[in-house]
Amino acid sequence: MKKEIIILLISWIAIVSLYFWKIPTRLKGRAQTAFLFGQSIAWIYVFLSVYFKRVEFPFREFSYATQLSFSLHYMIYPAFAMFFEVTYPSSNSRTSVILHYALFVVITNLYAFFIGHYTELVRPLKNEFLNIPIFTFLLFVAHQFNKWFQKGMQETNN
Repeated sequence: MKKEIIILLISWIAIVSLYFWKIPTRLKGRAQTAFLFGQSIAWIYVFLSVYFKRVEFPFREFSYATQLSFSLHYMIYPAFAMFFEVTYPSSNSRTSVILHYALFVVITNLYAFFIGHYTELVRPLKNEFLNIPIFTFLLFVAHQFNKWFQKGMQETNN
């Protein structure tokens, strides 16, 4: 079995396991909203990245259907957004919020770096350091959407 398949299987199993065992029931709806919105912005991001030739995917699950990676941008990166949202600090302390962003941006970039340099899952073609502000912005957008969505749900239920 190729190492790419093993990495994807481990990633899928880890994400599903963490979702069921570590996210409390009261946060599952919030997590699912963050995951679905994360999928939509990940799709836009990867589509533009491929279009502008910033990245290519030598190993793809559906190689005849698309030039995009299914697992990375429809499961793994949206899961980062989901876990970012459910672990977002409840205190409005700037320090804790900045550290939270920094932690998730570092984790996401390390994952992208390692799979980009040691596997055929993704091949970065242009400056990878541009991903740091892009991932930060995408996490910010995802959080703002989820905050807005949760506020609307609370107003509807009252």
